[in-house]
Formats: sequence, C-alpha cells, structure tokens
Amino acid sequence: MSGVITRRQRGLLPLLVASVLWGVWTTGEKYSLAGLSVVTLLTITLAASAALLWGILLWKGHQRPTRKQLRLLALLGLFEPMLGYGAIGLGLAYIDAAEAALLDGTEAVFIVALAAFANRRLPTGRAVAGVVLAAAGVALLGGPRADLGLSLGSFLVLAGSLAAAIATMIAGRVVLDMDPLVVTAYQFGFGLLFMLPLLLWQWGTDATALTAGVHAGHWAVAAIVCGGGLGVAYLLYNHSITRLSVSAAGVILNIIPVFGVAAAIIFLGERINLWQFVGAALIVSGIFLFSEADLDE
Repeated sequence: MSGVITRRQRGLLPLLVASVLWGVWTTGEKYSLAGLSVVTLLTITLAASAALLWGILLWKGHQRPTRKQLRLLALLGLFEPMLGYGAIGLGLAYIDAAEAALLDGTEAVFIVALAAFANRRLPTGRAVAGVVLAAAGVALLGGPRADLGLSLGSFLVLAGSLAAAIATMIAGRVVLDMDPLVVTAYQFGFGLLFMLPLLLWQWGTDATALTAGVHAGHWAVAAIVCGGGLGVAYLLYNHSITRLSVSAAGVILNIIPVFGVAAAIIFLGERINLWQFVGAALIVSGIFLFSEADLDE
C-alpha cells in the first residue's frame, strides 16, 4: 500500500505544477498581447513549445507514426493548439485574463456534452448539474446585464475551449497505441506548421504585427512563460497521467482557473467584482461535480 501511495504522490506534484503553469499561461498571453499580435504571439509560443518537446523526443527516440496516425495528429494540431489557443488569444484582446481563465475552465463542460453525443447516451445527473452550474457562472461573469448575450472576447474564449474539447476527443483515439510524448510533440509541430502561413501573410501585408510599445519583455514572456511553460506543463502532465486515476487528476486540473485568476491578480493587478466572484464559484463548483465516468470516455 505504501508503494502505491508513494507512486501517486510522485504523480500529484508534477500535475499540480502543470496546473499552475497552465493557469499562468493566460496571464502571460495577456501581457504579451500588449506588444505582439495574436498571430505573432501564438507562433512564438508554439515554436518554443515544439522545440522543447521535439528536442526531448529526438533525444529519447520514437517510432514513426503511420499515415493514419499522422492524419489524426494533424487534425489534433489543427484544433489544439492552433484553433483553441488562437481563439483564446483573440479573446484576450477584449477581456481580462482573470475572466478568460475562468471561461477556459469550461472545457470539461464541452467534453461531457461531446462524449454524451458521441456515445449516444445521456450524461449522469451530476454532469447535468455541473453543466447548469457552470453555464450560470459564465452568465454571471458579465454582471447583471439586461441581455444574456456574451461579449466578443468571452465568445472567442468559449470557442477556444470547445476546440480544445474536440481535440481531447480526437486525442482519445490517437493515444490508445502511441506514447503521449509522441502525440504531444507531433500535435504542437503540426500546430506550428498551420500557423506559419498566417504569420507570413501577416508580415507580408499592412496588418500590424507589433505595437509601438513592444519591448524585450513581451518577447521573453511569449517564448519562456507561454511557450516553454506550455511545453513543460504538457511534459509534466504526460508524466503524471500514468500515475494517477482520472478522478484524482481531474480534481487537480479543475482548479486551473483558480491559478489563472490568482496570476492575473498578482502579475497584472486585475480585480474581480462580486458578480465575477459568484460566477467563478459556480463555474469551479460545476466542474468539480463531474465524475470519473463523465470524463473518462
């Protein structure tokens, strides 16, 4: 029994660190957007992450994926990181990092809905309650509005969460017979390849890639905090997921929005009002209602 406990403890700490890195990522993106465009920022982020992941993968060695696996990996890279992180980056141009971190946490809601649709079965009562609570929390983030419409930034972040949930469903088919490190390295490699044409188009047109206030700090945060942090987070996740149950891992991953809000308050000086606090509580509470059966599809 002591051996099992030690094994789980070794998986718990890396996953906790990964959750902190994912939470801080949103704040880093918001800071770098003050000087870099979304396309430039995301390209730098993916280049740094891909370089780290591929460096480790080439050092360890791996078996080349089949053509079918490569097609799935390319599709995975399209939805996440390109579309998922791209939509969140666009959304961050309109809303605060704290609100974006909370909205990004709704990925679990989309996973439950997609899993129920794919498996043609109704979700559990806990999952339904979780979705309702999370949806109510999202509605409250904007305060007591006269209408129920979402702002453009909120909608984009939610679209990014949906893309990430679709990527999770795709990954479920890919990782069955592949090393998670191989999957992640190819995923980010394809994401970077998809971004390069957009970067070349942007730099070849009159579109603004940089602002007048750009400085070395924006580049450093984009490469080290966003890119390196994202790569390290995925490496730690890959290390931990084989040592923890889905439910245990879910408890840690579900508090990523809390770390995101804390980072936005500490590093960007953002503040949340009463409505946002209540909305945050409902979102986090709703996510925690999901059981292992709901997420482990």
